[in-house]
Amino acid sequence: MDTENFFEKLFINSELADDICRDLNISRKEYSEYAKQLDNERKSEIEIIRRVRSLYHNKKELEGFSFQNFNSFYKWYRTQYQIQEGKCYYCKTEERVIAILFEKKFKNRKRTTRGRHLEIERRDSTDNLYNEENCVLACYFCNNDKSDIFEEREYLEYLKDRKGFLTSQFEKLNGNK
Repeated sequence: MDTENFFEKLFINSELADDICRDLNISRKEYSEYAKQLDNERKSEIEIIRRVRSLYHNKKELEGFSFQNFNSFYKWYRTQYQIQEGKCYYCKTEERVIAILFEKKFKNRKRTTRGRHLEIERRDSTDNLYNEENCVLACYFCNNDKSDIFEEREYLEYLKDRKGFLTSQFEKLNGNK
């Protein structure tokens, strides 16, 4: 039995059990056994897939979202995560550090679903596109800080000297420069 194919059909493609059984020529009993085995062996990977699926569902209805399906989004996410080495695109903080910070710092506050993991961030929000070229993974803090106000280039400049950047922007808007 090709367990990788089974894994992808079940957890990534979310295919129905009957379809998986028919495609792989297995019984429902075998299906249940394989699913239970994978649940135990690849628990953390399955949790990541579920979290990324949630991100996908939260974004897929937005204007400018151009990932074809969850599978393409998930592959992009995995690749981007590897490229960024599990760190925020902007501040370079590791996701595991952010998760620990959230756990310790906000332990007595209302639980939120956001914050512990890297989030989808548009490098340039002016074109409103959620696609491979325009998206990166950012921590909760940078994602909220950058918001839709700054383009990537501006935000990186802002991070170097926040007060100086804001003063410069103010002066430009008031015709002082």
